[in-house]
Amino acid sequence: MNVPPALIGFAAAAVVGGISGILLKRFVGWMLAELDAAVAAEEERPLPVPQPAGQLSNWPVVAGCLLAVGLWWWEVTVAGLLSDAPRAVAIPRAAGHLVFFWLLAAAAWVDIRHRVIPDIITTPGVVVGLLGTWLLPTILLPVIILSPRSFAAAESSADLLTAWGGLQAGGPPVSPLGPVMAVVVFTIWWAVCTAPFLLVDERPSGSGSRWLWAALREPRTLLLVTGLPLLMLAAWTGGMRFAAVESSLIGLAVSAGLVWLTRAGASLALGREAMGMGDVTLMAMVGAWLGWQPAVLTFFLATFIGLGHGLFQLLRHRENELPYGPSLCLAAAVVTVAWRPIWQLTASFFADPLQLGLVLGLVVFLTAVTLFVWQRLRG
Repeated sequence: MNVPPALIGFAAAAVVGGISGILLKRFVGWMLAELDAAVAAEEERPLPVPQPAGQLSNWPVVAGCLLAVGLWWWEVTVAGLLSDAPRAVAIPRAAGHLVFFWLLAAAAWVDIRHRVIPDIITTPGVVVGLLGTWLLPTILLPVIILSPRSFAAAESSADLLTAWGGLQAGGPPVSPLGPVMAVVVFTIWWAVCTAPFLLVDERPSGSGSRWLWAALREPRTLLLVTGLPLLMLAAWTGGMRFAAVESSLIGLAVSAGLVWLTRAGASLALGREAMGMGDVTLMAMVGAWLGWQPAVLTFFLATFIGLGHGLFQLLRHRENELPYGPSLCLAAAVVTVAWRPIWQLTASFFADPLQLGLVLGLVVFLTAVTLFVWQRLRG
């Protein structure tokens, strides 16, 4: 019996989604157990009784199946992100978005439970995003580029969005400072948005060689000493691959910088910390995957989602704290899935520097208003 290829694709997507759901449940379950133990030790109370594995909810598995099948239908079958997108481009992009959504789900899940977004989610998320754009630049979000012609009307063609516009329609300006910029951005992100995982602050007992060996085994150190040579290798190869990596790094810098500035201004206005550093590292991951334009739109949309979430929490649960990470994660997912109509409505703002400045100012203003309203509502 001949099985339709479309059915095979949906079945494969369901299997992959189910496996991703199982991995998500186990990973987040392990992380929540670690955080519960840390909180219990800090508060000097007994550890919570672990839930038997057989009684754990299977909703992540079901959600993973539905998500993978939905992405396959939307991005591959009906080409929802771009009309007539070839399968050789749509399938890797849909697979990349499944990984991206997995990271967003893990970050939102932990943030809802413990009001923290661990580096163990966002740091690998940034690394995988950078590696993904280098290995497969086609995972970048698609756009339609109009190429002017002197003898006829402008010709439209499918392209991939970078920090400068279409990847294939000109790409970034050629500059010897490109590799320098990549190294600087990566190093600043490493210094600000990552933290030691194994190495303690105090010098361990023993010889200096033991301390040096411990420092070299630290995952954060390994990230720097391996990441920089890989960036230089990407710069040496050049071409569209390095242009895609540059776009991801600029997205990382712009999105993380925007949230960090908003966090600093709001904290100064409220007299206390308004947003955690986890939101900064989360938006760095979003920018590395999507680029700076979608990341700005994500932050803009998250202000409205966050305000609605806060009102719901206040009316139903009377909670005093509002985790902003889930709003950012949901907004990033919406921007990714609904990219085609969103970009058609907002592309003109990014083409005009004045309009772009207004958009960025509006993003910061609405975020400040959201925090102010939330402060007033919770008294």
